[in-house]
Amino acid sequence: MTTEGTSTGKLDVVAKWSLIIGPILVVVFNFLLPTNGITPINPEDSDKFLAELGKNADIAQIYEVIILLGLILYTRGLIGLWRIAPEGSSRYRLGVGLMGSVSALALWAVVLGLGLAEASVADKLATAMAGAQAGVPGAAESAAGATLIAKTLHAGFFGVYQTATYVAYISLIPIGGGLAISGILRKEFGWAISLIGVATIALTSIFPVKTEEGIIIIGIMALIWGVAFLASGLQIARQDMD
Repeated sequence: MTTEGTSTGKLDVVAKWSLIIGPILVVVFNFLLPTNGITPINPEDSDKFLAELGKNADIAQIYEVIILLGLILYTRGLIGLWRIAPEGSSRYRLGVGLMGSVSALALWAVVLGLGLAEASVADKLATAMAGAQAGVPGAAESAAGATLIAKTLHAGFFGVYQTATYVAYISLIPIGGGLAISGILRKEFGWAISLIGVATIALTSIFPVKTEEGIIIIGIMALIWGVAFLASGLQIARQDMD
């Protein structure tokens, strides 16, 4: 009979590596996006944001696909954790958090889909703007149309981004609580994950992701999230080796 705090078994290999690799892909390639980095471009300055995105549209689209892959792997890792959680409160909490994470994954897919579309239109906008400056007939009209579409996508991107952030980080609260009492790893890791969720929700409510402060904050919190799950995955892997 399984009791609370006793894991039902070892984390399967796919879930274990997903938990380690997924967050790394998300953090690294989110940082490498042309509009992010150490000094991310203010999302409220849509003209500058679109200009930078347009210059690096191809690489931005590749990175966004890799980020989505990382999120899928992360979710697969959570499924593995839920499977080995002991029956009772810990498994229930992990189940609630997992449902939130699956919902967040769907929202992140929409966010990244909008990002791919925005990058494509930004690329066309950059070409049209260059044509307009060179006096190419019809280029100015094309640039005006592309600008309208790009700014609409830009607003939609950050609107869904905010929603996805709320869902994803709210889900960390029960996930962390479930891990803390599950016995799968050290309880401190679980409570830290819950705290990351609470802190991110509070900070992004004050500073939405569409603002300069907000995009910096979410980048920092994403890094902390990635490190927390990487450390958790490595601890589980070490425990299984022992």
